Amino acid sequence: MSAFPSSHAKAEKKRQRERNMEDQQNWKGEAEEECEINELLCSIMEGYNDKVIPPLSQFSPSRQAAAAIVEEKGSSSRERGRAKEAEEMTESLKKERDRREKMAENYVLLQSMVPNLFPKATRETIVGETIAYIQSLEKEITRMEELKNSSESSKGKMHLYSNRKSSIDVTVSSNVVFFGIQSMVRPRLVTDIFMVLHKHKAEVLAANVAVNHRQLTLTVTAVVSGNRDGTIEKIKGDILIL
Repeated sequence: MSAFPSSHAKAEKKRQRERNMEDQQNWKGEAEEECEINELLCSIMEGYNDKVIPPLSQFSPSRQAAAAIVEEKGSSSRERGRAKEAEEMTESLKKERDRREKMAENYVLLQSMVPNLFPKATRETIVGETIAYIQSLEKEITRMEELKNSSESSKGKMHLYSNRKSSIDVTVSSNVVFFGIQSMVRPRLVTDIFMVLHKHKAEVLAANVAVNHRQLTLTVTAVVSGNRDGTIEKIKGDILIL
Protein backbone atom coordinates (compact mmCIF):
# COMPACT_ATOMS: atom_id res chain seq x y z
CA MET A 1 0.00 0.00 0.00
CA SER A 2 2.84 2.39 0.70
CA ALA A 3 4.41 1.90 -2.77
CA PHE A 4 1.32 2.91 -4.76
CA PRO A 5 1.10 6.45 -3.48
CA SER A 6 4.77 6.96 -4.28
CA SER A 7 4.35 5.75 -7.88
CA HIS A 8 1.23 7.82 -8.28
CA ALA A 9 2.99 10.92 -6.99
CA LYS A 10 5.85 10.43 -9.41
CA ALA A 11 3.48 10.03 -12.33
CA GLU A 12 1.61 13.14 -11.26
CA LYS A 13 4.82 15.15 -11.01
CA LYS A 14 5.84 13.93 -14.47
CA ARG A 15 2.52 15.01 -15.99
CA GLN A 16 2.81 18.34 -14.22
CA ARG A 17 6.30 18.90 -15.69
CA GLU A 18 4.99 18.00 -19.17
CA ARG A 19 2.10 20.43 -18.81
CA ASN A 20 4.49 23.12 -17.62
CA MET A 21 6.78 22.51 -20.60
CA GLU A 22 3.80 22.58 -22.98
CA ASP A 23 2.55 25.81 -21.41
CA GLN A 24 6.04 27.31 -21.74
CA GLN A 25 6.21 26.31 -25.40
CA ASN A 26 2.75 27.76 -26.06
CA TRP A 27 3.63 30.95 -24.25
CA LYS A 28 6.92 31.21 -26.13
CA GLY A 29 5.13 30.67 -29.45
CA GLU A 30 2.52 33.31 -28.61
CA ALA A 31 5.26 35.72 -27.50
CA GLU A 32 7.17 35.20 -30.75
CA GLU A 33 3.99 35.65 -32.77
CA GLU A 34 3.10 38.84 -30.89
CA CYS A 35 6.66 40.12 -31.38
CA GLU A 36 6.49 39.49 -35.14
CA ILE A 37 3.14 41.30 -35.38
CA ASN A 38 4.55 44.20 -33.36
CA GLU A 39 7.57 44.51 -35.67
CA LEU A 40 5.33 44.39 -38.74
CA LEU A 41 3.05 47.11 -37.42
CA CYS A 42 5.99 49.30 -36.36
CA SER A 43 7.57 49.08 -39.82
CA ILE A 44 4.29 50.04 -41.49
CA MET A 45 3.42 52.82 -39.03
CA GLU A 46 6.91 54.31 -39.33
CA GLY A 47 5.84 56.90 -41.96
CA TYR A 48 2.71 58.03 -40.10
CA ASN A 49 2.57 61.36 -38.25
CA ASP A 50 0.52 59.86 -35.45
CA LYS A 51 3.00 58.82 -32.78
CA VAL A 52 0.47 57.12 -30.54
CA ILE A 53 0.21 53.42 -31.43
CA PRO A 54 -2.65 51.49 -29.80
CA PRO A 55 -1.63 48.68 -27.47
CA LEU A 56 -1.33 45.20 -28.91
CA SER A 57 -4.29 44.11 -26.83
CA GLN A 58 -6.53 45.97 -29.29
CA PHE A 59 -5.27 43.88 -32.20
CA SER A 60 -6.28 40.37 -32.95
CA PRO A 61 -3.51 37.89 -32.12
CA SER A 62 -4.05 36.35 -35.52
CA ARG A 63 -1.36 37.20 -38.11
CA GLN A 64 -3.87 37.16 -40.93
CA ALA A 65 -6.17 39.60 -39.13
CA ALA A 66 -3.27 41.97 -38.38
CA ALA A 67 -2.04 41.78 -41.97
CA ALA A 68 -5.55 42.46 -43.25
CA ILE A 69 -5.83 45.58 -41.08
CA VAL A 70 -2.44 46.87 -42.22
CA GLU A 71 -3.24 46.16 -45.87
CA GLU A 72 -6.56 47.99 -45.59
CA LYS A 73 -4.89 51.07 -44.11
CA GLY A 74 -2.16 51.04 -46.73
CA SER A 75 -4.69 50.67 -49.54
CA SER A 76 -6.81 53.51 -48.17
CA SER A 77 -3.75 55.77 -47.94
CA ARG A 78 -2.70 54.96 -51.51
CA GLU A 79 -6.22 55.66 -52.78
CA ARG A 80 -6.25 59.05 -51.06
CA GLY A 81 -2.85 59.82 -52.56
CA ARG A 82 -3.97 58.86 -56.06
CA ALA A 83 -7.17 60.89 -55.68
CA LYS A 84 -5.16 63.96 -54.62
CA GLU A 85 -2.74 63.55 -57.52
CA ALA A 86 -5.64 63.23 -59.98
CA GLU A 87 -7.27 66.36 -58.56
CA GLU A 88 -4.01 68.35 -58.85
CA MET A 89 -3.49 67.11 -62.41
CA THR A 90 -7.02 68.14 -63.39
CA GLU A 91 -6.51 71.61 -61.91
CA SER A 92 -3.19 72.04 -63.74
CA LEU A 93 -4.75 71.00 -67.06
CA LYS A 94 -7.60 73.47 -66.55
CA LYS A 95 -5.19 76.34 -65.84
CA GLU A 96 -3.11 75.50 -68.91
CA ARG A 97 -6.23 75.30 -71.10
CA ASP A 98 -7.45 78.70 -69.83
CA ARG A 99 -4.01 80.22 -70.48
CA ARG A 100 -3.92 78.92 -74.06
CA GLU A 101 -7.46 80.20 -74.75
CA LYS A 102 -6.57 83.66 -73.42
CA MET A 103 -3.40 83.73 -75.54
CA ALA A 104 -5.37 82.74 -78.64
CA GLU A 105 -7.86 85.57 -77.99
CA ASN A 106 -5.00 88.07 -77.68
CA TYR A 107 -3.50 86.93 -81.00
CA VAL A 108 -6.88 87.32 -82.70
CA LEU A 109 -7.20 90.84 -81.25
CA LEU A 110 -3.73 91.80 -82.47
CA GLN A 111 -4.46 90.40 -85.92
CA SER A 112 -7.63 92.53 -86.15
CA MET A 113 -5.78 95.72 -85.16
CA VAL A 114 -2.67 95.45 -87.34
CA PRO A 115 -3.21 96.21 -91.04
CA ASN A 116 -2.03 94.04 -93.93
CA LEU A 117 -2.11 90.77 -92.02
CA PHE A 118 -3.40 87.67 -93.77
CA PRO A 119 -6.19 85.71 -92.03
CA LYS A 120 -3.97 82.64 -91.66
CA ALA A 121 -0.85 84.48 -90.48
CA THR A 122 1.32 82.60 -88.00
CA ARG A 123 1.76 83.84 -84.46
CA GLU A 124 5.36 84.75 -85.20
CA THR A 125 4.23 86.88 -88.14
CA ILE A 126 1.53 88.55 -86.03
CA VAL A 127 4.03 89.52 -83.32
CA GLY A 128 6.60 90.78 -85.83
CA GLU A 129 4.07 92.86 -87.79
CA THR A 130 2.63 94.27 -84.55
CA ILE A 131 6.07 95.44 -83.41
CA ALA A 132 6.77 97.03 -86.80
CA TYR A 133 3.35 98.72 -86.82
CA ILE A 134 3.86 100.19 -83.34
CA GLN A 135 7.28 101.50 -84.34
CA SER A 136 5.85 103.14 -87.45
CA LEU A 137 3.12 104.78 -85.35
CA GLU A 138 5.71 106.12 -82.93
CA LYS A 139 7.70 107.62 -85.81
CA GLU A 140 4.56 109.18 -87.27
CA ILE A 141 3.66 110.71 -83.91
CA THR A 142 7.14 112.18 -83.59
CA ARG A 143 7.00 113.60 -87.10
CA MET A 144 3.57 115.16 -86.59
CA GLU A 145 4.68 116.75 -83.33
CA GLU A 146 7.66 118.26 -85.11
CA LEU A 147 5.39 119.63 -87.85
CA LYS A 148 3.04 121.06 -85.27
CA ASN A 149 5.84 122.75 -83.36
CA SER A 150 7.41 124.16 -86.51
CA SER A 151 4.09 125.49 -87.83
CA GLU A 152 3.37 127.20 -84.52
CA SER A 153 6.81 128.79 -84.38
CA SER A 154 6.80 130.27 -87.90
CA LYS A 155 4.30 132.19 -89.99
CA GLY A 156 3.29 131.04 -93.44
CA LYS A 157 4.73 132.80 -96.49
CA MET A 158 2.89 132.91 -99.83
CA HIS A 159 4.50 133.05 -103.28
CA LEU A 160 2.88 133.10 -106.71
CA TYR A 161 4.65 131.72 -109.76
CA SER A 162 3.13 131.59 -113.22
CA ASN A 163 3.70 131.42 -116.93
CA ARG A 164 1.36 131.45 -119.93
CA LYS A 165 0.27 127.82 -119.36
CA SER A 166 0.48 127.27 -115.61
CA SER A 167 0.47 129.01 -112.26
CA ILE A 168 1.70 127.84 -108.87
CA ASP A 169 0.73 129.22 -105.45
CA VAL A 170 3.28 128.26 -102.79
CA THR A 171 2.63 128.65 -99.06
CA VAL A 172 5.53 127.87 -96.72
CA SER A 173 5.33 127.08 -93.02
CA SER A 174 8.69 125.92 -91.67
CA ASN A 175 9.53 122.85 -93.77
CA VAL A 176 5.88 122.19 -94.76
CA VAL A 177 4.99 123.55 -98.20
CA PHE A 178 1.57 123.84 -99.78
CA PHE A 179 1.53 123.83 -103.60
CA GLY A 180 -1.55 125.05 -105.46
CA ILE A 181 -1.03 124.23 -109.16
CA GLN A 182 -3.32 125.23 -112.02
CA SER A 183 -2.68 124.21 -115.62
CA MET A 184 -4.39 123.17 -118.83
CA VAL A 185 -5.20 119.47 -118.90
CA ARG A 186 -2.82 117.30 -120.85
CA PRO A 187 -1.79 113.62 -120.69
CA ARG A 188 0.52 112.56 -117.83
CA LEU A 189 0.57 116.05 -116.30
CA VAL A 190 -0.23 114.88 -112.75
CA THR A 191 2.26 112.01 -113.03
CA ASP A 192 4.98 114.37 -114.21
CA ILE A 193 4.30 116.78 -111.31
CA PHE A 194 4.67 113.97 -108.77
CA MET A 195 7.85 112.84 -110.50
CA VAL A 196 9.25 116.36 -109.97
CA LEU A 197 8.35 116.22 -106.26
CA HIS A 198 9.96 112.81 -105.96
CA LYS A 199 13.06 114.01 -107.79
CA HIS A 200 13.62 116.74 -105.21
CA LYS A 201 12.82 114.40 -102.28
CA ALA A 202 9.69 116.23 -101.22
CA GLU A 203 7.58 113.96 -98.97
CA VAL A 204 3.94 114.26 -100.05
CA LEU A 205 1.52 114.34 -97.12
CA ALA A 206 -1.72 114.99 -99.01
CA ALA A 207 -2.90 115.72 -102.55
CA ASN A 208 -6.15 116.60 -104.28
CA VAL A 209 -6.99 116.84 -108.01
CA ALA A 210 -9.91 118.63 -109.69
CA VAL A 211 -10.68 119.26 -113.39
CA ASN A 212 -13.12 121.88 -114.65
CA HIS A 213 -13.48 122.90 -118.33
CA ARG A 214 -10.12 121.35 -119.17
CA GLN A 215 -8.52 123.33 -116.37
CA LEU A 216 -6.63 121.14 -113.87
CA THR A 217 -6.26 122.19 -110.24
CA LEU A 218 -3.82 120.15 -108.12
CA THR A 219 -3.13 120.88 -104.47
CA VAL A 220 -0.20 119.18 -102.76
CA THR A 221 1.01 119.38 -99.15
CA ALA A 222 4.60 118.20 -98.80
CA VAL A 223 7.57 118.28 -96.45
CA VAL A 224 10.72 119.81 -97.96
CA SER A 225 13.97 119.05 -96.14
CA GLY A 226 17.45 120.45 -96.49
CA ASN A 227 17.81 123.75 -98.34
CA ARG A 228 14.11 124.55 -98.25
CA ASP A 229 14.02 127.74 -100.30
CA GLY A 230 16.39 126.41 -102.94
CA THR A 231 14.43 123.16 -103.25
CA ILE A 232 11.13 125.04 -103.61
CA GLU A 233 12.57 127.15 -106.39
CA LYS A 234 13.75 124.05 -108.24
CA ILE A 235 10.37 122.34 -107.86
CA LYS A 236 8.55 125.43 -109.06
CA GLY A 237 10.83 125.84 -112.08
CA ASP A 238 10.54 122.19 -113.12
CA ILE A 239 6.75 122.25 -112.86
CA LEU A 240 6.38 125.44 -114.88
CA ILE A 241 8.37 124.05 -117.81
CA LEU A 242 6.32 120.83 -118.02
